[in-house]
Amino acid sequence: MKFLELFIPVIISIILILSDYKFSYLNHLRQSIETLISPIYMVVNLPSQIYTWIDNQGTSKDQLTINNNNLHRELLKLKARLQTYNALVLENKKLQALLDSSYTVKQQKFTLARISELSQSRLKKQIIINKGSSSGIKIGQIALSSKGIIGQISRTTPLYSTILMANDPTQHVPVKNGRSGVRGISKGIAENNHLLNVEFIEPNLDVKVGDVFLSSSIGSKFPDGYPVGTVISVEKNQNEPFLHIQLKSAQIPEQLEFVIIVTD
Repeated sequence: MKFLELFIPVIISIILILSDYKFSYLNHLRQSIETLISPIYMVVNLPSQIYTWIDNQGTSKDQLTINNNNLHRELLKLKARLQTYNALVLENKKLQALLDSSYTVKQQKFTLARISELSQSRLKKQIIINKGSSSGIKIGQIALSSKGIIGQISRTTPLYSTILMANDPTQHVPVKNGRSGVRGISKGIAENNHLLNVEFIEPNLDVKVGDVFLSSSIGSKFPDGYPVGTVISVEKNQNEPFLHIQLKSAQIPEQLEFVIIVTD
């Protein structure tokens, strides 16, 4: 009996398999059973699907983070390159301004120098440049900007030089009025306002606000014809033998980056 109990189900199973294989009698039944158990399959498979989704989300987030960091680095590189480009454009404009200045240095030899340090106090106004005696810079040579005279070389070393500015209280520059030809001597003022006085001009001589005073070759200290400053005030006092004339320096040193040193 035990043998029959085991053998009969096996026989029935073989008959059903052969019948289904040969005649497809059980297709409808199988589809119905699959439809009924599909929710169970989904529930059983849900943890695996959730794990796969979370893993994909984590991978996507990590990849997005990596891509964002890469883009951020590239953006910084592009910004740095743009800043370098803008700095070169600005530097070229400053150099071009020197070459297109209102005066001419075409018939003279000159050296282009960059300002390394600006030192100004009430009693001492000077500029340090990155060119020295090894570049042909000598004491007494004139320093120019695109707008006029900056000053004169007062000290040199092989690697750098010092320019004593035209508005230093100890600096005296022979000048002449570019309009009327009136001559005098400019002298810096012990203040931080970029002003100069013009001395030794008599009250009856022609000087007006707005006149430009140029360097004069008298005394051979400075070459002739470079702007020194513009007249901002002219006062005539009865008890003084000379006019009190103030100039605004041709160039504000804080705006400078390059200077021309006339080496001829």
